[in-house]
Amino acid sequence: MGVADSFLDVAKLEFFYDQAPERMKSVGTAYWTTSSFILSTVVDVTKKNGHKGWILDSLNDSGVDSYNLFSAVLSCVNLLFFLVVVKYFVYNTEVNKSKNMLQEDIKKFTEQAYTAS
Repeated sequence: MGVADSFLDVAKLEFFYDQAPERMKSVGTAYWTTSSFILSTVVDVTKKNGHKGWILDSLNDSGVDSYNLFSAVLSCVNLLFFLVVVKYFVYNTEVNKSKNMLQEDIKKFTEQAYTAS
């Protein structure tokens, strides 16, 4: 998970700077803090009403398996949300212009390569 996060962090930051509306850029870059918020919330909620809790100082006494199951379920919900957002996402015009320019350049290059040969 750590290696995956290190590869994704750069892509997430670039996406937030490129695609996020101007007023939401700081919210997007602060996204990474949600994992510590979730962990502290799980610790607080599972220790209520005299329960032992899922995350303790000793891993042998902790309910880490329950936390991992919760994390897996949360990841599946996140995947479903991601798929819905991806279906309806529209790129900013700057990126669309760059993409169109790149496609035109590739088309010109391939046409020149065919005419030269």
